[in-house]
Amino acid sequence: MVLLTAREPNPEKDGAARGVLPAGIDPQALKRHLINLSDGRFSSGGQMRTTPEDVQAIFARHLPEFVAANGGRDVPLLFWAHGGLVDENSGILGAARQIPWWLANGVYPIFFIWETGLFDAIASLLGAAPREAQLAVPAERGFLQDAWNKALELLARPVGPKIWGQMKLSAAQSVADDGGALYVARELAEYVQKNPQALQLHAAGHSAGAIFHSHFLPAYAGLDAGQGFSTLNLLAPAITTENFKQRLLPLLGTANGVDHLGMFSMKTELEEEDDVIGLYRRSLLCLIRASLEVEPNTPILGLAESVASDESLTQLFASAGADATWSISAGGPKSGRSAARSHGSFDDDPDTMTSVLCRVLGREDVIGYSGARPTPEPAAAVNPAPSIAVPVLGHVASSGPSGERYALCVGINDFQNLPRGSWLNGCVNDAKDFAEVLGAGYGFADHQIEVLTNAAATKAAVMDKLREAMDRAASDGLKHLVFTFSSHGTQIPDTSGDEADQSDEAFATYDLNQAGDQWDPATLISDDELHDLISRAPQGMLVEVVLDTCHSGSGLKALDLLPGRRPRFLPPPTPIGLERTATADPRAFRDLVSRSGAGARPVLLAGCRSDQTSADAVFEGRYNGAFTYYLLQELRTDPTRTRKVIMAAVIKSLTKGRFDQRAQLEGPVAAKNSPWGSAFAPHSG
Repeated sequence: MVLLTAREPNPEKDGAARGVLPAGIDPQALKRHLINLSDGRFSSGGQMRTTPEDVQAIFARHLPEFVAANGGRDVPLLFWAHGGLVDENSGILGAARQIPWWLANGVYPIFFIWETGLFDAIASLLGAAPREAQLAVPAERGFLQDAWNKALELLARPVGPKIWGQMKLSAAQSVADDGGALYVARELAEYVQKNPQALQLHAAGHSAGAIFHSHFLPAYAGLDAGQGFSTLNLLAPAITTENFKQRLLPLLGTANGVDHLGMFSMKTELEEEDDVIGLYRRSLLCLIRASLEVEPNTPILGLAESVASDESLTQLFASAGADATWSISAGGPKSGRSAARSHGSFDDDPDTMTSVLCRVLGREDVIGYSGARPTPEPAAAVNPAPSIAVPVLGHVASSGPSGERYALCVGINDFQNLPRGSWLNGCVNDAKDFAEVLGAGYGFADHQIEVLTNAAATKAAVMDKLREAMDRAASDGLKHLVFTFSSHGTQIPDTSGDEADQSDEAFATYDLNQAGDQWDPATLISDDELHDLISRAPQGMLVEVVLDTCHSGSGLKALDLLPGRRPRFLPPPTPIGLERTATADPRAFRDLVSRSGAGARPVLLAGCRSDQTSADAVFEGRYNGAFTYYLLQELRTDPTRTRKVIMAAVIKSLTKGRFDQRAQLEGPVAAKNSPWGSAFAPHSG
């Protein structure tokens, strides 16, 4: 299952992103999840500044709101530390890619962006060798490649320890008296002491992120908050075995320390097949061991041979308090899998990341991670200036979703340009819950489901995904499309002349913005646009659309405004705009389906008539759309019933719950009389 904000470049293999962040990535919008450090202190420049007030806002406002929306007890909080070859831009992009996925799984992530920027230094360090020698890098393993590697290791030794040592110093300075990580630890400890049952604490780090956590976790433990970290997961850790034993090992099993340690790294043969920027023909951990640590051949925790040669570590990873997964490991439980084939790929490997999530949540029924498109095997020739793929918000290579089914589940609580009073609470849960149901009982594999939430769900992102699906339907046989959308609904003036009420129903995306007296059409999806996309579906393709939005303020009732309920409706932004869209045609959804032309007739399930409002409401202490909540209840209870019977049960539940909205089922008669997810005769009805 794919949850996207951006396609993250792999800086530890491809090089770090440079310059300005790509369009659609707004560091300010990510602030509630990012701690930006420079030389261990809060960063005062670059792409994003972090201040003590920003950290206070996380623990005083953003995290408590998330905890309250997710049950109020034992909510997972994860601290992530990236690797050493990552500059500020790459760190932000990596966080932007992961954040929606963690949130969709009910985990609040905080990313330390600690601006190591080691890539340029190592590239410069190693890049001199082939230019001076004017030789091609040996492609085949053997004597020549071993000699080449040895030459590079010797070349790097005079300067390497200084470069690597500076990065390690930056991690250590983060917990000095003026260090940003120490400030975070203190704020965390204060929150934990005031809310002793609210959180479960977790930490994960990739590569040199293990070094960062070897300072952050002891700093927190020293504050005696009364609660430790449930898990610490290290991905290809670049920490020496000595430093691990000094700083992290003593925390295992202690009250304020770490309950369980997990390590994911590569088997020796894969370390030998890896490369560093196409020049050094071993993994980065091998280069660190040979050249970047002060003493040559220093044992590194992430190297299998370092663990195997150390009896105490061998015993540790065979104990109940720790375990190690050596890639490639494809069998066994989800929590112990990894398919990473290079040092830099662990934090983008679906198996590894899903395993970490399973450990954090303590279960395996999770929304799996979907990494970036696999890169080709490195070429034999030297490439001194690796090309960088520019990320685009909401877009991923089409190698992700595949097969005859595809589901896109969209849920938007937060809006970039709206005040917090206009935000919603249950839409992200709607998207996540629908994705889980499709995967559990309707034949959708993880890689056939994508979830876009909040900042990932811009108009461009959503429309691009739907266009890609329709392109696939025409080319490679996509047979079943499910599109669910939970957000605000609104209205805009009709410009095509096809609406009797002179208003188009519209669906708000994350980037919704004002244009004069109306909402900017470039920042929302109109029913006309949705119709035009749906009408591209070929005969024989099943298209199921679920809309849980409001469409008219005229449907507001007193019950909609009770505590725990909020209408999913945004009126036009000014009185003049409101006057121009003051009516709504209750037949609009029926028209959307019936106007779909000669192609496939879609099946539409809407939370209310287009002249009504849908409710965002609390159910068992958790927000959902009322329509989505009752619909999923029925789909879980008996999926063999027809759509018509299921919708009748949903309407009955809405009525019993005192919701005035009337759910709508539109489509051919044969579709109404067929079970959800099943095909029907395309010309019926």
